[in-house]
Amino acid sequence: VSQSRYGGGGGGGKQNNNGTASGGGAGAYCAKYFTVTGSTAYTYAIGAGGAGKTGATGAGSSGGSTTFTVGATTITAGGGGGGNGQDNTQLNGGAGGSATNGDLNISGGSGGGNSIGATAQLGGSGGSTVFGGGAGSAANTNAYNGSGYGGGGGGSGTVGATAGNGSQGMTRVS
Repeated sequence: VSQSRYGGGGGGGKQNNNGTASGGGAGAYCAKYFTVTGSTAYTYAIGAGGAGKTGATGAGSSGGSTTFTVGATTITAGGGGGGNGQDNTQLNGGAGGSATNGDLNISGGSGGGNSIGATAQLGGSGGSTVFGGGAGSAANTNAYNGSGYGGGGGGSGTVGATAGNGSQGMTRVS
């Protein structure tokens, strides 16, 4: 049996007074091959995408981990970290998720940092998985949501703008 999964992407950060916010990190990816019999039991959980920050200035929510357990082995594709929001400050994006116990473990990409300029405000992009899916940067506007599986949400692109949501994780068994 082949099993692969993505963790949920982190939500983007938000700021309300001056500047922009950074993007959420992408969920990790991992894959594993198992030998199973007809009576082999397994469990799984799909990681939710992190919510972009709403209301006051602050960080978006982290994405949830996607897990798959066969016997005593649990394979985990961790969710991405939420993007950061702080007024008038250059910020790093949310950390990419990490993967464990797969035959292949690939960390998610970090969210993009924000840019504070005299004429343009640029929110950080969402982190991408190995197959893409991170939200694009938003200039002087609301942020974009992550797309695909595990993509990070973008950071708000101007004062009071909406932060983007991360996209949910996924698991596939074949």
